[in-house]
Amino acid sequence: MNTEDVLIVGGGPVGLFMGICLHHHGIPCTIIEQRTETVKESRSLGIHPVSLELFEKLGIVDEFLKSGINVEKGIAHNGTKEIGSIDFKSCPTPYQYILINPQFETERILRDRFLNLNPDSLINGAEVIGLEEEFGCVSLTIKKEGKEHTLEAGYVIGCDGKSSFVRKAAGIGFRGKRYPDSYIMGDFEDSTSYGSDAVVYLTKEGLVECFPLPNQKRRWVVKTSDYISEPTPELIAQLIKDRVSKEVDPASNSMVSGFGVSHFIADHFVKDRILLAGDAAHVVSPIGGQGMNLGWLDAWHLANVMSFCRGISKDLPIADLFVYEAKQRPIAKKVTRRAAFNMSLGKKTILHPFRTALVKAMLKKPFHDKMAKLFTMRGLEEVGF
Repeated sequence: MNTEDVLIVGGGPVGLFMGICLHHHGIPCTIIEQRTETVKESRSLGIHPVSLELFEKLGIVDEFLKSGINVEKGIAHNGTKEIGSIDFKSCPTPYQYILINPQFETERILRDRFLNLNPDSLINGAEVIGLEEEFGCVSLTIKKEGKEHTLEAGYVIGCDGKSSFVRKAAGIGFRGKRYPDSYIMGDFEDSTSYGSDAVVYLTKEGLVECFPLPNQKRRWVVKTSDYISEPTPELIAQLIKDRVSKEVDPASNSMVSGFGVSHFIADHFVKDRILLAGDAAHVVSPIGGQGMNLGWLDAWHLANVMSFCRGISKDLPIADLFVYEAKQRPIAKKVTRRAAFNMSLGKKTILHPFRTALVKAMLKKPFHDKMAKLFTMRGLEEVGF
């Protein structure tokens, strides 16, 4: 490889999209991924309008639209009755909805497109075990099928998640905290009459929310008092029944998990020839479903900056790459605040009537359009919340 090439560590949704963006700008890259297959679970679901606009620019939006479900309305419920709704049709055209697409489908689409563009540029089943910066390049040591190999390139982009090897090997700090909040979630056959609507129940015992999935299924998320590492479908079904009087069939469950939440941000997104994107750079609460989309915004902006710098010099001016960090760090902090706000609405509280009244007011004019904007990731580059 040479100093015009880029190595991307991590072939999940952000790493694959990073590769597509770099190819779009004519920058050679190779992705190194430890897994040999895409995820089989649904995991991350929500694809926001800002991401769909990027997909359109790259010519891949139609594949996503064929695969996912359009959520054009979000309903707020206090556990007893509906208290308001957000209609995303007030958002800018053409993507006046949040697209729901299971992560395994998202990865499949991005992987297929990247391989179509770069047939020999995805190294699967390779673990990165060493990273060294040398004069004019970065050297990576990878282990594949029991053998070690060394790759050199001009730049390395860490898209390898919150436990990023790249970030740690580069000596970049990761600051933040874990929230006391915890949740359990599961995918079940859809026994509701909500169709393609999403529903958020703000009960006095804590949040319950549900989203439509392809194949007549629905994702349920339930706030818990304590972290539960191995929840059962029966437990989730019972909590849903107790809090919102909805019946789900435990036997129809296809995925269940428990999770805590946290927020962290790297001390640097750029350090010499090492760059970070996605969860390697920042972790936000998944409540609100904006983390994966934030990673795609990272990738898009980083590729744009690298393309601009490459137009000045084949060997990218390192100082100019800090434009990427200057742009994305404030956006990451804003998404973190919005996610924390989403969590605060779903906490267990004795002030349940007050919260109901507050949310009801927030979903009416003149606040309705502002809330639609917040929940679809609009206005991230504007000053304020």
